[in-house]
Amino acid sequence: MLDVSECAGKSRQLLLITHPSVQASAFANYLSDLLSVFVDVHSINKPLTQRLSRGAVVLFDIAVSNKKLNGIWRDIIQSQMDNPRLLIINSAQKYELYEMAKWPALYGVFRHDDDESRLIEGVKAVLNGEQTAELSVMHPAMYAAEHTSSETDNIPLTERECEILNELRCGATNMDIARALFISENTVRTHLYNVFRKLSVKNRTQAVSWANENLRH
Repeated sequence: MLDVSECAGKSRQLLLITHPSVQASAFANYLSDLLSVFVDVHSINKPLTQRLSRGAVVLFDIAVSNKKLNGIWRDIIQSQMDNPRLLIINSAQKYELYEMAKWPALYGVFRHDDDESRLIEGVKAVLNGEQTAELSVMHPAMYAAEHTSSETDNIPLTERECEILNELRCGATNMDIARALFISENTVRTHLYNVFRKLSVKNRTQAVSWANENLRH
């Protein structure tokens, strides 16, 4: 695995944008060994400091993002990459076409519950310069009703509260959450109070346990 800041002179083939973690590093190493490519892990909360090589393939972990970060990274991908190829991973919801159309150079979207083999084959295809029907943003599996469970529809939380829960899953402090979501710590505390009340939990550990069972990225 290579760090973006240390690899200015090397050809970057695959960039994983996510929250840095042991799991992210292990996934990057797995992809690197399996596909025989360089895999860079870059924090979703830090902008790129340099342009990437032409044709870079980007894996964007949308499960740890939010609307603000989505907008920031759409601009970065468009302005700081030459002929990028984007794959969104860990999608946990159904997206409308107009939302997908906002992303530049989008080759495909993979859900959190997709088979690993489908993701690997998709990444491999894009690395080889392909754009198959399976990777098209028009792929019906992204919008099929069976992928949007009633369990998700019945979640009592707002979108912002779900974003905060996802930050908690990564071990973020109130200050970390405030910085990631561009809100104040007081606002974070208010949201957490509402989350605990709605879920009938008493602490962050219980809230994360609920999120792991019900949100599932």
